[in-house]
Formats: sequence, structure tokens, C-alpha cells
Amino acid sequence: MTAWNIRGLNRPLKQSEVRLLVSENKLSVCALLESHVDISKLAKNHRGNPLPKKRIILGWNADVVDIMILAQSDQVIHAQVFSKADNHSVFVSFVYAKNKYQERRTLWDNLCKHKGFCYNKPWVVMGDFNSALHIEDSLNGPSTPSIGMREFNDCVQYAELMDIKGHGLHYTWNQKPSNGVGLLKKIDRVMGNMKFLEMFKDAYVLYHPFRISDHTPCILKIAPSAKFRPKPFKFANFITSKPEFRLCVEKEWAKRVDGYTMFAVTQKLRNLKPYLRKILFNQGKLHDKVADLRKQLDDIQMRIDNNPLDANLRNMEAQCL
Repeated sequence: MTAWNIRGLNRPLKQSEVRLLVSENKLSVCALLESHVDISKLAKNHRGNPLPKKRIILGWNADVVDIMILAQSDQVIHAQVFSKADNHSVFVSFVYAKNKYQERRTLWDNLCKHKGFCYNKPWVVMGDFNSALHIEDSLNGPSTPSIGMREFNDCVQYAELMDIKGHGLHYTWNQKPSNGVGLLKKIDRVMGNMKFLEMFKDAYVLYHPFRISDHTPCILKIAPSAKFRPKPFKFANFITSKPEFRLCVEKEWAKRVDGYTMFAVTQKLRNLKPYLRKILFNQGKLHDKVADLRKQLDDIQMRIDNNPLDANLRNMEAQCL
């Protein structure tokens, strides 16, 4: 699926580029932002749900996916995308944020409220946010975050969203002046919640070249999903008594992991697994050891039956147990 600020769709050249993008990337869902298209013409040629003021147009291939529109405003469409091929569904919010940071506050509030609806379900938020998120998202930008950036970041942190790994261009918007290099910013992005990142580990975003727009298309690729069952974090309890256990936990917990708190915790637990497996491996073949001890215990208890007053045998039994 893709979200692309096309900056007008009435010109045949731009219509041709959209068709080519859909064809080349085999897209089943396409959100076009700032299309300026006439809704009366759209209904003849497209399946989709145009918003008033024509800010966001959402189209899809009905042979591949079913889409349920859950809610919409002038800055976001909330939808549920159901894949017919593998019966998985993903909640997706297609965003086209307003230019002024004061007007974007209603969008951030909307996304934060929608997080409650998508709790523990895979959720993607994608589109043109009209704001950089990090200092490095702007070429020759300010040295400190602006009010708009801070409010955007507060929304992302509260909604527990993270950038899905991307390829291609870093700066997604360029201002093309008559002279000079202009501005370059990353204001278009694709983010997912923890559930989405767990279920679709191979998902990635292609930030395609601009071509005929001043924004890059954000193309989300989701591989067909296998049946997902989260694996619990388990280890043998006895290794907590080993001195190396506390050392490796302290070392891993001291590392910095960027992202919201729950993601940092799960990432550190994931990173601990190989160390805990090594501690377990160093103990040798535990099942064989237990089997040997069981045989010893049987032998000792048989000897106790013959010599019930032997205190040494009683001590050996206690140690074996």
C-alpha cells in the first residue's frame, strides 16, 4: 500500500505516474493526498472513499483486499484493511496533516484516541505529517525541536509508534526554488505499533524518488504472513542462581534502546536470550544429569531400606534430592 502527496491529480502526466506506481509495485491500496481532483469525475473511474475538500482519496483493488472505513476527518482516514489471500487484517490511518502546527493539534489528539481502539492490534500510520520528527529530519534545519516537532513527538510517544524500517530516500519533501538548493525534510513517514512490528517482521517501506511531485511516495511492503503465535520469554529458573546471570542482565539493562518504554523492555529481553542460552549450555546435558541423579537416588533409598539407621545414607539422600 502507499500514501503519496501528489500535489494535484487533474493533469494527465500525474495520472499516468500514479498508474505506473501502482502497476510497478503491485499496490492493492493507494492513498493520494492533496489531489485537487473533482469528486464528480472520481466516482466514474475509481473505487474509493473521497473526503470533503478532496484532501485524501483512498482507492483499493477489491479483488485483493476489503476495506472498512472506520472514521475520517479532514486530516486522517482510519481504515481496516483485510487481505483476502491470507485472511489477515491491519488497521491503517492515512494522514494528511495541516500546514500550521496549531491546526495539527486536532490530528494528534485524534491519533492518540485511536490508539485505544487499536490496542493490541496491528496498526500502521502513514502519510504526510507536515512536520519533521527529529532534528536530523531537516537539512539545514533548526538546532532545537520546534513546538510543532515536540507536539508531533509527544503524539508518537503516547501512541507507541515507531518508524518501520525503510529503504530509499531519507528526505521525503523538497522545496524547489528557482535558485539554490531549497529545503529538504523528512515529513512523510510510515510508522507501526508494537503489534504490527511483531506480526510483520519482514515489512519495510520504500521511499521512492519524487518524480513529478515534491513529495516521495511512501510504499509499505508487507510479506504474506504466517500464522502468528507470540513466543513467551522462558528460561530455566535455576540459572538465576549462577553469578554470570546477574552480570549479563545488568550489562544488557545498562544499554540504551531508543523508542518508547515497553519497546525498550521487550528489546532488552530479546537481546538477553542468547546469553541465557549460553549459561544453560555451559551446564551440560541437564536431562542426562537428572536421569543419573534419579538412579543414584533409587540406589541410596534401597540402601536406606536395608540400613535405616545409617545417618550417612540419609545425608546422601538429602544431597541427591
